Amino acid sequence: MQSLAHLIIKTRGIATRPYPYRYGLLLLLFLLYSVTVFSNGNTDPKAQQIKIFLPQSSVINSDEYRLGEIAQLEGEDFILLDRLAKVVIGRAPLPGRELTVTRSLILSRLRSHKVNIKKFVFPGSDSTTIQRAALKISGNDIEQVVLNHIKETKKNSDLKPRLLAKIRDIFLPRGQVSYVISSKGNYKKEGGYRNYEVEFSVDGKAIRKVSVRTYLKIYKEVYVARNTIKRNHIIEESDLLKIRKNVNRIPREYVTDKEQLIGKISRRTITPSEAIQGNTLTDPPLVKSGDRLQIVFETPFIRLSAPGISMAKGRKGERIPVKNVDSKIVVFATVKTRNIVLVN
Repeated sequence: MQSLAHLIIKTRGIATRPYPYRYGLLLLLFLLYSVTVFSNGNTDPKAQQIKIFLPQSSVINSDEYRLGEIAQLEGEDFILLDRLAKVVIGRAPLPGRELTVTRSLILSRLRSHKVNIKKFVFPGSDSTTIQRAALKISGNDIEQVVLNHIKETKKNSDLKPRLLAKIRDIFLPRGQVSYVISSKGNYKKEGGYRNYEVEFSVDGKAIRKVSVRTYLKIYKEVYVARNTIKRNHIIEESDLLKIRKNVNRIPREYVTDKEQLIGKISRRTITPSEAIQGNTLTDPPLVKSGDRLQIVFETPFIRLSAPGISMAKGRKGERIPVKNVDSKIVVFATVKTRNIVLVN
């Protein structure tokens, strides 16, 4: 029996001569072709995969974060990898906050950019935590700058400011930080409750506002009644007592200069230790009823005068009835001095 190498191969009825080496050459070519087809066609899915490795956490410096900032990308298509790294996944969290980015969110963003997501795999974790790069401003620092601001704006006051609430730490984006402090609201008293606002800016852009509630105690030396002062009493120095008092607890019309009190007349009864207010006093009358005086009529070109008698008491600037001594006619005139009234 002949060996396989010496068999005659019949093709379409024509016999060929035996060639022992041709069979081996055909077999070798067949094997090489098969290997080339499987390698170049690359039907193995693993060779086309793009791997996305998510770290445990990442720090973001801008308002938005891209895939390349929060993940490591591996694959053979370098052009595609570069494109994927620039895909915006979302907005970064506020400074001091954290955000969890999941596999499903990343795939959703890639799908919206018309990327075939079937070739992506996540060999490691399916999620990562990102933080915004931030500058921490402690609550204690904010409290201190507000207290300093209050003292600087009220330099001449015996002042004791107090914070009504603890200020929390805040986080700002990195950059050149500046701040402005302003008082909010209108207040009738010098002390008492005050609201301040601290506005922080980074690189000239307003970023954050912090409200600070305070209570201000302002002390001044004011005059109070030493004893009971009755109505229509002419104030004397012996009636007054100077004490240090928290003025935010008394009306704003308190008096700190005794010269503004002595010689004035009380409009009502003032109790002991009561702060004397300017509106509780009045000037004594310059003219009393029955006083003799001069009635004057005056223009830029002429001045006439006549003797008169006041028919009522009056203070400077008040209109009172006066009687002309010569003509016995009663007219109304304005008190100018103790001895002169003006007729308009």
